[in-house]
Amino acid sequence: MPQSAPGGAPSTAVQVWLLALGMFAIGTDLFIVSGLLPALGRDLDLSTAAAGQTVTVFAITYAVAAPILAGLTGTVDRRALLVAVLAVFSVGNVLSAVAPSYGVLLLSRFVAGAGAALFAATASGVAARIAAPDRRGRALAIVYAGMTSAIALGVPIGNAIGTVLSWRWAFGFVTLLAVVSAVGLLASVPSLPGTGGAGIRERLGAVRVHRAPSALLVTTLWVLGTFVVYTYLGTLLDDVTHASGGVRPWLLLLFGVGSFAGVMAGGRLADRVNPAAGLGVSVGVLAVVLAAQVLALRSVPGAAVGLAVWGLVHWASFPLIQHRLLDIGGSHGDMLLALNNSAVYVGQTAAAALGGLFASAGLLTALPLAGAGCQLLALLVLALTARARRSPARSVEVVEALARR
Repeated sequence: MPQSAPGGAPSTAVQVWLLALGMFAIGTDLFIVSGLLPALGRDLDLSTAAAGQTVTVFAITYAVAAPILAGLTGTVDRRALLVAVLAVFSVGNVLSAVAPSYGVLLLSRFVAGAGAALFAATASGVAARIAAPDRRGRALAIVYAGMTSAIALGVPIGNAIGTVLSWRWAFGFVTLLAVVSAVGLLASVPSLPGTGGAGIRERLGAVRVHRAPSALLVTTLWVLGTFVVYTYLGTLLDDVTHASGGVRPWLLLLFGVGSFAGVMAGGRLADRVNPAAGLGVSVGVLAVVLAAQVLALRSVPGAAVGLAVWGLVHWASFPLIQHRLLDIGGSHGDMLLALNNSAVYVGQTAAAALGGLFASAGLLTALPLAGAGCQLLALLVLALTARARRSPARSVEVVEALARR
């Protein structure tokens, strides 16, 4: 176990914010595609549904790669690993920027998704290890504040670059972010030994920990509900809101500002309230907010308010989800965090596919209602498992038993 300063000490805070910087690059890449879909589709002569599958490839790669790559690299020094995977991620985005065809673009999203998967799994695990127990929620919130900051800053900037220059230059912007992040981590973060011990089988076996399957299902439904709308938000803002190219980045900025405020508020809540109860409230409110987007997206002022509130409520849930998983997994909580990252991208994969079906059927305006329905399903799963509680110690025993087989 690495030695670190107590939670809240400057050295720990600097390390956590550097991890957030890496997540900023990944988050920009993840969310930027939504606003670029119309231009990307026109340039490569793709339908809206086909262009949306670039998100699917990235997401499904992430979902499969996160636990497998985490198991293969368990003994690798964390700093070296973080820098290496950011390099892979950069290569993927360079390929996206120069892709001459749809096939090459899909390949580039596969490469970028693999790098992003391992970085996110490693960054969240490192943040949980170096933070004091009573500050874990805030540490995890800060790391993922990098992703929500990407929505607030990286995505609007990237979309502005795409509007003025080309969607290809937007991927070049992501590459620059990743390179700066890698250099900063290499220069500033001390060597941090890998966790070791847990192999691929044990990490994947963590899904059998009591209450883990239902918790991961909640994550998947939560992500599906938001991203079935967000993946096609650029098209909705064009076709429904009729937002001009100059207005759209500002609307995305408002979503990002709300998201940043939400994830930071959620981190504080996770340290002060029961994570399961807090999550139930936030998911219930999110269902209402998503349903309201049907009306909000019909005008630019309505979209401005709706997107800001949507980002706030959605991202307030994420630290609560992670804190709950750490409680369920005990000392093996990092395994569940990696699996949770996979669940996030399973949800995004399903969201892109489901949204594509709606787009093909001419039902894009119904996406917010579909998203609200997914949140209600997540709330139902939470309610059904609320009483099925066991101690973290029992959960750890199950994982260790699996490892001895």
